[in-house]
Amino acid sequence: MDLSINLIVFIENSIDQIFKTISHLKTKYQNIDVFVTENSFLEFFKKNSPDIIFINLDLKPNDAFYILKEIKQIEKQPNPYVVIYTENNDDFVQEFALNSGADFFINFHQKPVMIELFIKNILKRKVKTKLDVKKKIYIDLDSYLIFKEGKPFQLPRKEFMLFELLYNNSDKYFSKVDLAKIIWADESMALKRTIDVHIYNIRQFFGKNIILSKKGIGYSLNKKLIEF
Repeated sequence: MDLSINLIVFIENSIDQIFKTISHLKTKYQNIDVFVTENSFLEFFKKNSPDIIFINLDLKPNDAFYILKEIKQIEKQPNPYVVIYTENNDDFVQEFALNSGADFFINFHQKPVMIELFIKNILKRKVKTKLDVKKKIYIDLDSYLIFKEGKPFQLPRKEFMLFELLYNNSDKYFSKVDLAKIIWADESMALKRTIDVHIYNIRQFFGKNIILSKKGIGYSLNKKLIEF
């Protein structure tokens, strides 16, 4: 993979805040841009297609979620990976960022090499996704992401495990008891509404026909919707 061709963008309040990191990354990647105003980035984005966009959560005068909304309104193929970063470690901040449409959320590490490794992993996944051309849906076990026609989706851990099980065994039907044993290691979960809720949520993400159900038998993934 030629690292020089990848376009990486940072949106920050001031380049001084990430100068050390940018200086290090420029020794590995030729195409790195930093924008300190929202308008300058959006003008750039209309004409260019970055691979990865890093946005400071505490961006001013608006915040990262304003920029994220603007990015989503400008259609790009392929879509860039959008990363929200901050020094805030609160779990609710991460949950809010991902629910707002970001692909990743990271705590900005002061060691530039850690950001470098993060970028390498993201770009590897991007290449892997492009190479898997026979499937409409691709699962990345390393990142717990599900790609639907190149667009990443991040499910809660149990829903991801449930989807992965059905995906890798699309010729089988699993009863609620089967799913309770395999996913939760607790057969009593079959008597609760938890599995139904997870199935419903997965259908909300990928369409109601993605999971087939047979009364008295169980659930299976619809192979027609995951392969060309």
